[in-house]
Amino acid sequence: MDLHGFVSQDGHMFAPYCSRHQSRILLGFESVVGIEQTAFGPKVLLRCYCGEVVVHDMGPSGNGAADPDRAASAV
Repeated sequence: MDLHGFVSQDGHMFAPYCSRHQSRILLGFESVVGIEQTAFGPKVLLRCYCGEVVVHDMGPSGNGAADPDRAASAV
């Protein structure tokens, strides 16, 4: 997967919601397993430390993290 242009020189951190942890978790770009383009910008699929696939996006809420209910339907 080519992250060129997506990840800055000093890296990028994500704080998606993990339903298994029942909270937001902090993940780095090494946790990225996929990127999808949406009408609202990129949606990033990440693998949490617990193995759960979680979603980080820049949806209409603009808070940088997907709705927890949407994360479960991502995979």
